[in-house]
Amino acid sequence: MINKSHFKYYIILMVGILVLVNTLANRYFFRLDFTEDQRYTLSESTLNILDEVQEPVTVKAYFSEGLQPQFDQMRRDFKDLLTEYASRTDGQIVFEFINPNKEEKLEQEAIQAGVQPVMIQAREKDQSSTKKAFMGAIINIGEDSENLPFIQPGAQMEYALSTAIKKMTNPEKAAIGFITGNGEPALNAQVQVKQGLDILYVAEEVQLSDSVNLTKYKTLAWINPTDSVPQEHLDIISNYLAQGGNVLIALNRVKAELQQGMGFSHATRIETWLKNQGIQINDNFVLDANCGSVTVQQRQGPFMVNTPVNFPYLPIISKFAEHPIVEGLSAMVLQFASSIDFIGDSTITYTPLAFTSDKAATQASPVYFDINKKWQTKDFPLQAVTVAALVEKGNSKMVVISDGDLAINGFGQEMRQVQPDNANFIVNAIDFMSDDTGLIQLRSKQAKLRPIDQMEDGTKQFLKILNFVLPILLILLFGLFRYQQRKLIRLKRREENYV
Repeated sequence: MINKSHFKYYIILMVGILVLVNTLANRYFFRLDFTEDQRYTLSESTLNILDEVQEPVTVKAYFSEGLQPQFDQMRRDFKDLLTEYASRTDGQIVFEFINPNKEEKLEQEAIQAGVQPVMIQAREKDQSSTKKAFMGAIINIGEDSENLPFIQPGAQMEYALSTAIKKMTNPEKAAIGFITGNGEPALNAQVQVKQGLDILYVAEEVQLSDSVNLTKYKTLAWINPTDSVPQEHLDIISNYLAQGGNVLIALNRVKAELQQGMGFSHATRIETWLKNQGIQINDNFVLDANCGSVTVQQRQGPFMVNTPVNFPYLPIISKFAEHPIVEGLSAMVLQFASSIDFIGDSTITYTPLAFTSDKAATQASPVYFDINKKWQTKDFPLQAVTVAALVEKGNSKMVVISDGDLAINGFGQEMRQVQPDNANFIVNAIDFMSDDTGLIQLRSKQAKLRPIDQMEDGTKQFLKILNFVLPILLILLFGLFRYQQRKLIRLKRREENYV
């Protein structure tokens, strides 16, 4: 037994240890990250950015309190992130949290600063209501400021915060040229791509000519040219690459005429020029059992109803190489893509980037689209067909993807939201060829989706059993441990020298 005279010293020692731990925890913040994708660990790019912070950074975080648990968790996560940033910069980052819902004056302050409220559904006392919520921040360095109107949960917090600091610590932006003049979409028809690039770059349209100076551009993007490209334009791009330039090409080698129910080959002369660069975009349509759907009208009794039907010509690409351009991407949805082959020599480094699933096929053009076809496994004999690739020669890089429409939003009533990872691929590719900050890895860093219905049957069964058995097993082990402890105490008490 513990001597009573010594008991108070044990208490003092325990209190001292707790005070010391709390002091160290406030000064040296850290957290253990057991997630597979390390979503709570600061990326190398963020650490590099924080190393460049030479003057105080102040952050005003406007977060509403008392909301649903997931929003309160966002507030805690953002506070933990700022605490870690402050620890990494030896206190150069100072922050405060403000609840704008407490006073109307604070609401107006948040709105004037650029943090816009969002309306969320809340449930209190079995009644549903709508609440005004603020979840944004203002970052200041000297006289410069950046506002985060709405902070996304997860890894996007780190991306938003790191890029805001990067923009203020390195205000000089590199230029990215989007080639126009051959039927390409305007830059403002690629809204999601432009928004992704605007953080670190200045994107501008450029028309190819002998008088244009391309050396100002870190990378050129050639998105969906539809007209025949003059040879002199191709020669200009060849010279640009020879001087160490970088090019992204998103090209349609085939096109679909859905009103005719047919697909045809499409030539712009770029496909011929690409062969000299070691890349061949084949004149075919890629099909994938893992695909998007189209809506068709089908008769059900006396009614015509719209029914979604799987359409293998819209492959969902979820298999990627281990490469910074595609790291963290979950899925791209392509429209009438073609297969890509490497035909270059040993002077060229070739890296396939994106592939179909293991149930794929190709069809040479022209193709008749049979919407009512009942697709079977035997219709998809190919595996991992390449649809995007990187080639490097000397100091130049070129990324090619066989879908020119993948990230085009369009205009007005025809404007559409494209799959986020479609735009991420374009921005990542440009980032990889243009930037050395490493923020490309942070943009795509996200929690990976692992739907249980896509797991193997054995894995699903194992998880079900584990969820049922593990809690019971832990209780039994704890009970056994307690039983052994009490047994040892009883045995000690029976000893002659027990006091």
